[in-house]
Amino acid sequence: MSSIKKYIILVGLFFIIQVNLKGQENNLGSWLTYFGNQKISDRWNLQSDFQIRDYQIFNQRSQLLLRAGLGYNLKQNNHNLLIGYAYVATNGYDKDDILTSKKIENRFYQQYTYKNKIKSIALNHRFRLEERFFPNEFGLRGRYFIAAQKPINIKCLNKNNFYLSGYNEIFIDLKATQFDRNRLYGGLGYKINDFFRVETGYMIQSQKNITRGQLQFSLYNNWSLK
Repeated sequence: MSSIKKYIILVGLFFIIQVNLKGQENNLGSWLTYFGNQKISDRWNLQSDFQIRDYQIFNQRSQLLLRAGLGYNLKQNNHNLLIGYAYVATNGYDKDDILTSKKIENRFYQQYTYKNKIKSIALNHRFRLEERFFPNEFGLRGRYFIAAQKPINIKCLNKNNFYLSGYNEIFIDLKATQFDRNRLYGGLGYKINDFFRVETGYMIQSQKNITRGQLQFSLYNNWSLK
């Protein structure tokens, strides 16, 4: 059996288990995400991500997020400074699941990321500051993200290999100096080739008054434009 067929089977089993565990609670959503990192030169890069977030699994659109930024590496392929912009459209629903509102956010952000490695575990750290513009409202938020990636049964991640993935990200409302939310994730990924990898996992998002689970399905693209 080929590696890609094994991945498809694992994704299917994961999806069935999660639906059976959480579907009846109406407390499980889904995120479809794309993350791109295009290298312009040894120092400059473009980053983008597009996300469709549903309040229920592939149903009841909760949020659409479009984000892009320009980055500069202080060292080749590491210690990246980036500035960017995001468009975020968030839907609101009443207790009968009827759409009642749509809130548009224009977001500017600055971030610093760096990478390091502990044996076969690759770590990625990101510090991000966000200026959030809503109609008649302004928000300021800080975020810290740490992600880990470990190849399965090999030391270095190559094409046609599986890997384990996990991350945690905490959000702080800087205007009110208080906790905003936390996201904890674990997943399984497959590197198709040097340019693409796919990943699926489960994320728990904890906010002030609610905690929800999200299934995530992600496509990652790392392409050089040099």
